[in-house]
Amino acid sequence: MSGYRKYADLNIGSQFPETPARYVVTAEVVDAYRAITAQSLVGSDADASSSVDPAEAPPTLAAVYIRPAQNALRGPPGGVHAKQQFAFHAPVRIGDVLETTLVVQEKYERKGRNYLVSDTRTVNQHGAVVTTGRITQIWGQE
Repeated sequence: MSGYRKYADLNIGSQFPETPARYVVTAEVVDAYRAITAQSLVGSDADASSSVDPAEAPPTLAAVYIRPAQNALRGPPGGVHAKQQFAFHAPVRIGDVLETTLVVQEKYERKGRNYLVSDTRTVNQHGAVVTTGRITQIWGQE
């Protein structure tokens, strides 16, 4: 398949993209994310008298802002997102400029399918780490 990366060409330690993927957190993105995930400004783990800072993005917005780095892998269609986990180190706020890199950590085969495990690291415009994560995916059929 033209334009897609071959699984055999992925190496442990390879970073994607070469230059970190940049993502600007806008109020529109945060509002839309809150709307589709039913996350109001009163947090589900907060009591009714406290509220979340409206300029702070929900932590799980990480699934959105790491996507450009993950897309840099250019896997073939048919891949499956098997599992994902995040560690949140600092709040992400509206206006932040985030840069994410993805590094291949592991490759293996199970039941005839190729698996890829990658770690992500996202920093804000001040260089502070805001999120780290691990993604396991089943590579699409080549």
